[in-house]
Amino acid sequence: MLKVVIALVLLAHGIGHSMGMLQVLKVATVNPQWNGDSWVLSGFAGTTMTHAVGVVLWTAAIVGFAGVAAVVVGWLPESLWQPLAIGSALVSIAGLIVFPIAFPTFSTIGALAVNVALLVAVLWYHWVPSDMTA
Repeated sequence: MLKVVIALVLLAHGIGHSMGMLQVLKVATVNPQWNGDSWVLSGFAGTTMTHAVGVVLWTAAIVGFAGVAAVVVGWLPESLWQPLAIGSALVSIAGLIVFPIAFPTFSTIGALAVNVALLVAVLWYHWVPSDMTA
């Protein structure tokens, strides 16, 4: 049961990255203070490229965390665990750094907490899903 809970948290975290895409694509307003710009990219990359970078980062995070959740429940091989978990967390952190106000503050803090917890579990504790019993 704990594996399912962990997988659902990771999957929900991944899906949460869609909030950035929804705002960039003008489907929804997630954070009214954010207009899609980036403090680091917008000045030289322009609006279109900045939005494209955001969409790529958030898409990679969504797909990556879906894969991480699939590894946790055993749908993908555990050999993918470490690269998917580390890569997804780093992509998510990169998105949070490049677009720090894309999400509401509570969502940003929560996303950062999940990313850090995952990196600590994988890199510090060398945790893998098979460490848990079914």
